[in-house]
Parts: sequence; C-alpha cells; structure tokens
Amino acid sequence: MKITFYGQCTFLIEAGGLRIATDPYLSDAIDRGQPPESPWHRAFPAPCTLSDLKPDVILISHAHGDHFDRESLKPYYEAGGQAALYVPEPILPFAAKLGLRAIPANADRKIEIGGVTITPIACAHQKLRQDDDGHFFELSYMIEYEGKRVFFGGDMTLYDGLTEKLADMQPDVLLLPVNGADYYRTAEHCIGNINFIEAAKLTKKVGAKYYIPAHHDVYFPYNGVRDSWILDAAEDAGVDVHILKVCESEEL
Repeated sequence: MKITFYGQCTFLIEAGGLRIATDPYLSDAIDRGQPPESPWHRAFPAPCTLSDLKPDVILISHAHGDHFDRESLKPYYEAGGQAALYVPEPILPFAAKLGLRAIPANADRKIEIGGVTITPIACAHQKLRQDDDGHFFELSYMIEYEGKRVFFGGDMTLYDGLTEKLADMQPDVLLLPVNGADYYRTAEHCIGNINFIEAAKLTKKVGAKYYIPAHHDVYFPYNGVRDSWILDAAEDAGVDVHILKVCESEEL
C-alpha cells in the first residue's frame, strides 16, 4: 500500500490497482470571500486537482466544507470522473443538493472493492451524532488490503470503546488529525479534533506501527500544529510518527 498526503485530511491510498482518495479538499473554497484579517486563508495553494489524482474511490468522513468540498468534487465529476463516492448515509441529501451522486456508507457495513475491504467506523467529531435510523453523521474508515490496514480518522475525537475497537482491528498505520480543540476556537464555531498528544497515545494503545498526522497544515497557524510539538509528543509516548509534507508518499 502506498500513502500520499495532499494537505488537511486529503490522502491518496493506493492498494493493489485501486486508488482511494479521502476527504479531497483541493480548492480555496473556504478562503474565498474572507477578509484579509480572517484566519481562513490557505497556507499554501492546492497542490493539484482531484482529476489529477485519478481516484477509483472517494471516501468522505463528514459534511464540513474542508472535507466534503464541492469545489473539488464538482469539476471532477463534470469532467467525466467515475470514482465511487461514499458518504455517511445521513448526508446523502446534502450530496444530492450539491448535484453529486453518492453511495451511502454506514458504520460496520463493509465495502468490498477490487480486493480491498473498507470498514466504516462510527466517528465523533466532538460527539457521536446519529439520525433517526441510527446512522452516524460522521465516519472514519479502516482500509485493508492483503493483510495491511490503514485507519483514516477524518475529523475525530475519542469516545468510550473506540480505542478497544481499533486495537481489535490491528491497524498498521493511523492517519489522524492533530489540531486539537480549545475554548476560543470552539467559541468561533471551529470544531476541534484529537490533539497531537492524544494521537500519539492512541497509536501506542492500539499497537499501530506509527501514525501520520493530518489537519495541521492548511490553516496554520490558526488551526494547525508545529512539527516540533508532534515529534515531542510522539517521543514522550514512545511511538513513531511520520510527518509527510504535501505530495510526499511512503510505502507500507
């Protein structure tokens, strides 16, 4: 398996002949129209388009604009893109409103494509949220190919039972947000995630080989994390962390 990072929570995971893109945020949609003093300005331009990634599968974790980005998705599909687009079932109406044809994903309902198994996992951005049918609004995904497992967290916080569930699934690598949360950002409606200390501890507790940080670079410094903080926390926890720069790849 090959993992390439494109900023925020956008990864391309290549497993066999399958190309899986996660939460493609490859535009400046959030920045657009913001005043100069706003913190919402990309630290670097989008490195490519979704079409450049040539995905076969697109996994969406939740409906926030830096994860379910119309400005990345619409041009791709309008140009003839054929990737299967999986979204949490409760946000199917949102996808339809954007003019996107999506496939519902639900927690623990496995997706089998081209020898790859993708298992959606209930996710708590700050808390677990379900619709009237019990389907979760936010999802993480475990991606397995030939005995190797990569966990994509999306935007997430910890909840009772998650650590044990992940430990039982025996992931090799975790792709985790590390930007954390604080009172001031929450007051400004910036919903947070686990931080770099929690990411390191989670990696240790589930027995993964290492983790790759995400959600720490696009809106730095307002919603980002210094590499030194990530490295120090990993050293304190006794785990390995691989910090990928944009467009950097590694083989698992």
